[in-house]
Amino acid sequence: MMSRRASILLLSAGLLAGGVPSPRAQDAGGTLVYIGTHGGSGPGEGIFLARLDPATGALAGPVLAARIERPTWQVSDPERSVLYSVSETGNDGKSQAGVQSFSIDVPTGRLTPLSRVDSGGGGATHLAYGAGSGTLFVANYGDGRVSAIPVLADGSLAGLRSVQAHAGSGPHRRQKGPHAHAAVVDPGGNFLLVPDLGADRIFIHRLDPATGALSPDGPAAEVLPPGSGPRHLVFSPDGRFAFVNTELTGEVHVYRWDAREGRLTLLSRTDIDPPGGTERSSAEIAISGDGSFLYVSSRASDSLVAYAVDGMSGALSEVQRVPAGGHSPWSFAIDPSGRWMLVANEASGTVTQFAVDAVSGRLTGTANSLTVPKPVSFAFYPPKETAR
Repeated sequence: MMSRRASILLLSAGLLAGGVPSPRAQDAGGTLVYIGTHGGSGPGEGIFLARLDPATGALAGPVLAARIERPTWQVSDPERSVLYSVSETGNDGKSQAGVQSFSIDVPTGRLTPLSRVDSGGGGATHLAYGAGSGTLFVANYGDGRVSAIPVLADGSLAGLRSVQAHAGSGPHRRQKGPHAHAAVVDPGGNFLLVPDLGADRIFIHRLDPATGALSPDGPAAEVLPPGSGPRHLVFSPDGRFAFVNTELTGEVHVYRWDAREGRLTLLSRTDIDPPGGTERSSAEIAISGDGSFLYVSSRASDSLVAYAVDGMSGALSEVQRVPAGGHSPWSFAIDPSGRWMLVANEASGTVTQFAVDAVSGRLTGTANSLTVPKPVSFAFYPPKETAR
């Protein structure tokens, strides 16, 4: 079990070593955990690295793995030892954000820069990797553009293949224009779904399955109630259902997914927090590996909520509501083993851990935690337990 003091000492050691994890500290097996942050590119800011023992839940680290400005989202490549990260800049509309690839030295977790390209818009905030076409997809929050970037054989990025701009606005003060908040490839690899917080829409882009290019005809759209602010989306493992959390109204929307036509049909809406609250804000959503349980976070109540998912109808029933262990749970992720959940409490500067019960779906807090400045996302390597 890693104490808070030990965590801070390891963090300091990593910074003194120039921000590169020490092989002695990190070459110990287990799962690499890359932690995205709201930090800048100066000393002590960027992507952090920890190591998770999937058998015991023990956490080691963190150390600074790469200096990069506002690395708010990462995704690891399932086919090669590469990590991709956004650099969420350009929200002022005067410049484009960036996307960077890093090679992963597996024994140590060291990151070595491979390439950097423009993201196709401002404020890149989310990534998805399309394995079938070898394409990285980017959601640009700042101006509501989504882009496709080819990935070369060594993990380098080849530059923009195609870009599509969204349009729309909403009644909330944060909805003056489109804000693409996530990019998700459907299980068939034929569509890219993009929840847009500013436009109150889930845009559905048809993909060229061979090249990953976005259709020049523009996207279809599923329209949400005004002021909803859709944020993130996950599919059920069987691809029949899609689940979306709304940031501005704090709800979960359940949809049936028509994989042939690329169409969403709304089945239900569920309030994440009980009625009567003055503030609602949901940040993250994830589903268990077998599709039995759905998890969402509430930044309004600093809590996590677990739901059981009916496999036939997609209906949700609440299982548990538990404090997140910190303030402003920006994101969380279930590790590849399915046994552990890590929660990024941005305002607290902490990462907390929960054990996941595969049978009941319930979460149990552990004593393991990390101190990380402004944590907001996680990426695991290897991304699947079967790859270990």
